[in-house]
Amino acid sequence: MKQLIRHIIRRPIALASLIVIATIYIVMIFADFFAPYPATASFPEDTFHPANIELTSAGIKVREFRVLETTVWKYAKVKDLRHNLNFFVHGHKYKILGVIPCDLHLFGAQPDSSGNQYPVFLIGADNLGRDLFSRIVYGSRISLTIGFIASAVSLLLAILFGGLAGFYGGSTDWLIMRFSEFFMLIPSLYLILFLRSLLNTNMDSGTSYMVITVILSLVGWPGSARTLRGIIHSIKREEFVQNAILEGTPSLVIIFRHIIPQIASLLIVSTTLSIPGFIMSETTLSYLGLGINDPAVSWGSLINRDISTLSNLRNFPWLLTPVWLLLAVTLSFNFLGDSLRDFYDPFHSVFPSWKKKKLRKQIAPRTVQHRLSTAELQRSFLAVQNLFVTFDAIAENKNILIQAVRGVSFSMKRGEILGIVGESGSGKSVSTTAITGLLPGNAFVEGSIFFKGIELTAISQGQIRELRGRKIGCIFQEPGRSFDPLQNMESVFAETFRNSQPDLSKEECRSRAVKLLSEVGLPNAEKRLKNFPHQFSGGQLQRISIALSLAQGCELLIADEPTTALDVTIQAQIVSLLAELRKTRGLSIIFISHNIDVVASLCDNIIVMYGGLIMEKGPASQVTKNPRHPYTKALLASIPKFSMHYTEQSLSSIPGRVTDPASPEPGCPFAPRCTFRKDECEKENFRCYKANGE
Repeated sequence: MKQLIRHIIRRPIALASLIVIATIYIVMIFADFFAPYPATASFPEDTFHPANIELTSAGIKVREFRVLETTVWKYAKVKDLRHNLNFFVHGHKYKILGVIPCDLHLFGAQPDSSGNQYPVFLIGADNLGRDLFSRIVYGSRISLTIGFIASAVSLLLAILFGGLAGFYGGSTDWLIMRFSEFFMLIPSLYLILFLRSLLNTNMDSGTSYMVITVILSLVGWPGSARTLRGIIHSIKREEFVQNAILEGTPSLVIIFRHIIPQIASLLIVSTTLSIPGFIMSETTLSYLGLGINDPAVSWGSLINRDISTLSNLRNFPWLLTPVWLLLAVTLSFNFLGDSLRDFYDPFHSVFPSWKKKKLRKQIAPRTVQHRLSTAELQRSFLAVQNLFVTFDAIAENKNILIQAVRGVSFSMKRGEILGIVGESGSGKSVSTTAITGLLPGNAFVEGSIFFKGIELTAISQGQIRELRGRKIGCIFQEPGRSFDPLQNMESVFAETFRNSQPDLSKEECRSRAVKLLSEVGLPNAEKRLKNFPHQFSGGQLQRISIALSLAQGCELLIADEPTTALDVTIQAQIVSLLAELRKTRGLSIIFISHNIDVVASLCDNIIVMYGGLIMEKGPASQVTKNPRHPYTKALLASIPKFSMHYTEQSLSSIPGRVTDPASPEPGCPFAPRCTFRKDECEKENFRCYKANGE
């Protein structure tokens, strides 16, 4: 809770929204205290009276007005006739929260010598001389509570029906989803109006309140239920849910005790965003005369009664106050909901351009680690020069800078296979993702990336998209997550082919897909095109990923740990396939892996990364047989050898933790874990071995 409070405080719009909502609801709860008059109190001689509160040198005063013309209700100020405005005055009696008797009100005019009290109009009066501020305060009780109650009932129905559908599946799922689709088929406003029109229009206020709440709840639950159903259907396969089922825990207990808490953040955000929608729906019904009737009052009924003609709006603009309040409440809930979404789901937070400019100012000036020569840039197929990647992240409710890549430079020739190795968090994937321009919005990239002489960091996103897929392809680890589970492979390939050739026929797409799948070694390619991702093994999906990268004729393939989660035999097959494609197609490949032995068996050159820096690079044979950096030696020593046995030789590991990119070491990042550590290792920009070979 403390982190949530700090999160909101650090965001001015969210904090202002919370203050607005809290203020309005406090005024609603203690409406009798804040309102100087009852909602039905009328001053017939003060029809359409303007606001009469004035701030003078002598304090806050209540100014008297006189009617000049009753046909248009034009008023004029009475010269030098003012009354004192007092706070905490005694007035009509009421009960605080319906229990404690009281007659104290926040403010009111001081009675004159004869005991008469001139009415106080903070905003103005309506057509019957009723204080508009008092009516707005009392009207908030209905409008705002309907929003909360309808949201709560709707959420409960969504959890119940969505939970049952997602947990049980099968016929239960089918029946509930078809039932929800009936409500979703008709636009919500039309359905609300239809259901309300079926009932008696001459209802008392309490009955109308209950009817509107029930109608809004019935209309509001289906969308949330469908969302919850999909999430619960996924969570129920987790081991802790399966364990509860094995223990014989009742289904409703599992849903409400084990599954619903996992999605509590989603429910909080969803409820926050739905409340203003229900408030607006009640306002619409009351405005159309199908909601709250006299003598009760709501914001919708105020708008219905007071804003009847354009002439009223022109002559008495204060009658629009309920509209502005409704707009303020709606925007406040939406802004607060956005902030809650960012807190519970920071990965999908929006990072506007002004925030990137602020981030740019916070980043310290960069020291050039290694500059490629002009000749090297021109002859290189791909050249990365002095690449820095910094992320603006939130940790413990503070904005911190994650320095993921800190001055990486390398180049490769056409047809070359370049290997990048290092522990998790060393900056391997971030460096290559920067090449394709797929970094998230909170990333700030500095440096230069040249591909076939084109500087990728200097062109637009539209131009990068022209290269991505067509010239630069990517395959990722965990191939099962790289495919849409609802698309079969024929559809996936057709979509890929038509990105570059929209007029390509279905038969031509199919024949090309079969040819590519056969090239990457997938058996029965023509028959397997009708299959979906779950019908393939991990190795087969990785072969399909490679085929998709080749579909548009890519020249550079970035393979980001393509052998992860595959058994040793399949790993060898994927490595062999990549080597064969290099020979047959002249494909250039960047191969990322944790296993330096696998990289050495495939690649021409190797880059060893740690802490966002290149520790060592060179030909594969040199790096593996004659390593110069202590980190490279430690990686090689931690790999199990075929002849090793635990009874004779223990497997060595690298002690300590991977460096924290939020607070990197000023010198060699590997120094805290290095067995050869010296005092000079901690000096700024110190490198025990310069990766460029100097």
